[in-house]
Amino acid sequence: MGNQYDQLRSSPEAKQLLENQEAIKKVLSSPDTKKLLQQLQKKDSGKLQAAAQSALQGDSAALSNLVRELSGNPEAARAMEHLNQRLTKK
Repeated sequence: MGNQYDQLRSSPEAKQLLENQEAIKKVLSSPDTKKLLQQLQKKDSGKLQAAAQSALQGDSAALSNLVRELSGNPEAARAMEHLNQRLTKK
């Protein structure tokens, strides 16, 4: 649980992204991010908030389940793929 957070903090890619405020702003303002947020809000914003709180406390299971549910939606799945490509682009 907490181990995942430690792994994220020690990831060079995550560290680079977190240190690049401009990249964070671009990702957060991207149309793909907005699509995903709309899909999450359609599901249940309370569920999203609870999953985010659990993830902050080291339990990412609920958040993983939400992502899995979203990936079943073609529009959300496309948006996630675009974000993934953008984040992993070297």
